[in-house]
Formats: sequence, structure tokens, C-alpha cells
Amino acid sequence: MAERVLIVSQDHEGHRLMYVRLLASAALDRGDSVVLALTRSGLRSTEHRLHLAEVADRCRQVALADPSLTVSGVRRQAMRYGCTRVLVPDGDRFAIRLGIRGWPPGPPIVVLVTQDPRWNTDNRPSIRARLKTKDLILRRTERLPGVRLLYLSDHSVAGRKARAAVAPDPVFFDAEDQDPTALRGALGVPEDRFVFLVAGKVSARKNLPLVLRCLLRLADRPVALFVCGQLDPSVRAEVQPLLDRARAAGVPVILDDRVQTDHAINCAVQASDCVMVAYSSDQPNSMMVKGIRAGRQVVVAGSDQLVTWAQHLGLSLCGPLTEESVTGLMEKAIAAPTPAPRVDLGSDAFVEAFLS
Repeated sequence: MAERVLIVSQDHEGHRLMYVRLLASAALDRGDSVVLALTRSGLRSTEHRLHLAEVADRCRQVALADPSLTVSGVRRQAMRYGCTRVLVPDGDRFAIRLGIRGWPPGPPIVVLVTQDPRWNTDNRPSIRARLKTKDLILRRTERLPGVRLLYLSDHSVAGRKARAAVAPDPVFFDAEDQDPTALRGALGVPEDRFVFLVAGKVSARKNLPLVLRCLLRLADRPVALFVCGQLDPSVRAEVQPLLDRARAAGVPVILDDRVQTDHAINCAVQASDCVMVAYSSDQPNSMMVKGIRAGRQVVVAGSDQLVTWAQHLGLSLCGPLTEESVTGLMEKAIAAPTPAPRVDLGSDAFVEAFLS
């Protein structure tokens, strides 16, 4: 029987609306009707125009009843539109609110937690205490009637250590049929260089200045950097002197500073030799798995937790987030053989976890 599905997202930046698009498309394809509830700024955003264009006209779109995403606000919206299922793919904070407030009788709700506290390796006492409290609340959320709590996990560790259902991180990749040489010509990327890629929303956590400093240390090698994504203003100001130094040293840096579609990012991965994941972040991310899916080198530098995720995925070019370490990993990437694409990675299991 067809359902009426409410998909709620408080955040419209980065990959969040790609999750919304994937779930909305799958629900529509099986005959459900879909209501999308986003913030007013999300409904007007460039990300909305780029990521939801394929499904927006087939869905009812409404502003969130409560932009702070309270339990009562989400339930009120579900009841107002007669929804029989509620999906919250950006649910880390909402899952905590559910554990505290509970979920009143009504349509079942599926909530995704992207940062499982059980995987955090920070051993500072204050952090451990906070994570333990969060874990206890999430355990309570897992037991609530009418609630299904999912934890985002990468493909190689799905189910391991998990005490609740897992949604494998979906892989969006639609550029495998694109010729890399032709793409480089179209994107202005040098054909005779080993090209490193930084892609997506380029905030401070992606450490672009560090990557540029490492690139400058490799100026005597045939390397280039492709930055495909909108830079935060603070990042743009910080990297300008480094961009000037790179150009003076004869190191090409191709900068496509704008909000990108997912297809454009996939094409950037296909046109590059190595995806850079030098992130101040503890969770798995789409760029890591896109690189694996495309058969590209992936350099991962960051916290112990991020490195652990990468190693579970079979990646070996991993280390601390320091200039010395990242430069060494980039050197190894240049010399390493090209990996085989992982064509088995996709998004079916992610969708099934929400809609089954």
C-alpha cells in the first residue's frame, strides 16, 4: 500500500540534501507521495536548486513548522499532512531530543545518527563522560515505540559493534562512463600532472591551506591541485597567499569556487588522480567513498577515529593531520598503482534501511 512520507531536514548544506533526494526519489519510485519539510532558508538555497531539482516538482514542499526541529513540531507537521512515515536523515540532535521527550503516538519515525558516540576514540575524561551520556540517551531512543534509530556506517563495518540498525553510507557516483582525459580538457585540469582533489563545501575543516602547503613542498614534482567546491569566505582569504605562491612556483591550482552539483563533484573525482580527505572531522564522508568507488587514490589525514574508518574501508594512505605526514602520504600516492574501481558500492542498502 502506498504511503505518505514526510522527509525532514534542518540542514541544507553539504551532502544533507543529497540524502533527502535519494530517499524522496526512492519513495516516489515505489508509488508513495512525499512531503519535504525544510527550513525557509533551505527552500531558497542554491543547494536546494542543485540537489533537489529532479524530485522537487513531484513532492509537496513546506517550511518546517519549527526550524529548531523539536519533537512536537515534527509530529505536528506529520499529522497535519496525514503522513504515515517520517524520515529524518539529519538526525543527530533530533535523536537526543527524542530520547529525552519521547515520540507520541502517531506515524512511525526513522532517524539517522551520523556520528555514533561508540566510535569516538577521544580519551579525555570530560569527552568520555559526555559521550557516555549521549550513548545512554540514544539507547533510550532505540527502545521508544514507533521509533527506528539508524547509525550511519561505512560499507566494511556495517553491523560491527552496532547495537541498533545500520544504514551504510550511500555512494552517489554517476561519472564512471566519463573519459578522464576528456573531462580534464573540459574542466581545465592539466593532462600531464598528477592531480590531487579537494571537493565539496570547502570549510575550515577540510584544511585547504594545509593541503596547499604540502603541495608547495612537492613543487619539483609534476603535480596539480583541483579545488571543486565553494570556499567559505574565511578559507578564501587564508588561501590566497598560498595560491599566489603555488602559481609563482609553477604548480597549477584549478579553483572552481562555487556550489557544485553532485554530478559535477563526481566528474571532478573521475578527472583526478587522488582525493584528499585531510579533515578535522571524526566521521566517514562521501568523498572518501567516492574516491574508492571511482578507483582513485585516497589520502586520509585526521583523527584516530577518521583513520580507523579509512582503514576499515581498506585504505592505506592514512596518517595524522600534520604537514609532514600529509606531504609524505601525497608522495606515496604519486608512486602507488591505480586502484581498481569498487563498482559494488551503491545506495540500495541505505534506502532499504529507511523504507523497509
